[in-house]
Amino acid sequence: MDNIKIKEGFDNCRALIYKPKTRQFLLSRIAGSEQETDMSVPSNCDGYGRIHHFRRNVDKWINDSLPNDPACKALEIPYTDVLEAQVFQLASCNVHCWYCFVPDKLKCGRMDNAKWLTAEQMVELYKKSDTEIRVIDLSGGNPELAPEWTLDTMKALERNKLQSKVYLWSDDTLTTDYAFEYLSKEELNYMASYRNFGKVGCFKGFDAHSFAFNSNLPEKIYEKQFERFERYVDMGFDIYGYVTLTSDNYDNIEEKMEKFVDRLQKIHPILPLRIVPLKIFNFTPTGSRLNSCYSRALENQIRAIEAWKAELSKRYSEEKLAYRISDNTY
Repeated sequence: MDNIKIKEGFDNCRALIYKPKTRQFLLSRIAGSEQETDMSVPSNCDGYGRIHHFRRNVDKWINDSLPNDPACKALEIPYTDVLEAQVFQLASCNVHCWYCFVPDKLKCGRMDNAKWLTAEQMVELYKKSDTEIRVIDLSGGNPELAPEWTLDTMKALERNKLQSKVYLWSDDTLTTDYAFEYLSKEELNYMASYRNFGKVGCFKGFDAHSFAFNSNLPEKIYEKQFERFERYVDMGFDIYGYVTLTSDNYDNIEEKMEKFVDRLQKIHPILPLRIVPLKIFNFTPTGSRLNSCYSRALENQIRAIEAWKAELSKRYSEEKLAYRISDNTY
């Protein structure tokens, strides 16, 4: 697959979920979907939102402090092991991760599973939900297909005088340059300086092979993730990272992890301390995609997390490793 065809495919995904003239975004209807069967509470916001509980403690894994610590720090509230967030999902994605917990029907930009909403209308739904939740998570799909969504949500929160009350969190697959292509420098600077905002970019593997295995994208795109992440760091974004460690090849995993962490530190010496490896679970929508290879990847991901922990222990003191993720600043 050449670069032109890849870009065309990504552009088509963007066209499905964003109307530039009306600043409308296609948001997934979660109510009644396969995804709702995995949720601990029913959908809300007229079926277009869901409440997610971000849990710090992950069984047989390392702690996941995102977005708990950045949100609590920004909002100046007590740190918590369980953080409630109001989630909205953009109805398209340019990446086809086999482990994704979102059903394919909610990521294909189809109107029968979604609705066109402006950011202002979305914030109105949040206000009417009356949950007192103070975190809004822009998810998907891939929110970076329409970076205007994050920008418009910030402005809608300001218009509603919620910019100090609400912490905004946004996901990014690190597979597009749309933020830099479609937003002006002034808009990017506005986003970077928005106080109650955190962004997380997900590295879809620890090497080019695992990236392709997880994302179903060509290996050559792997390096682009780091370049995009570095641009956000250079612009002053409060950006964190996820990494998925599933693969069908864990040979020489210690050496592979060493190279991965080396590459992260080329962006910034403390960046690995702002990265959280995600444990992959088997959700209901994942079942139809699972094969024996993917099942083994789920079982064997523990080998990679052990290599990750060992690599970080070589590079940082116990004191540094004990810092809250939000206190490791660029």
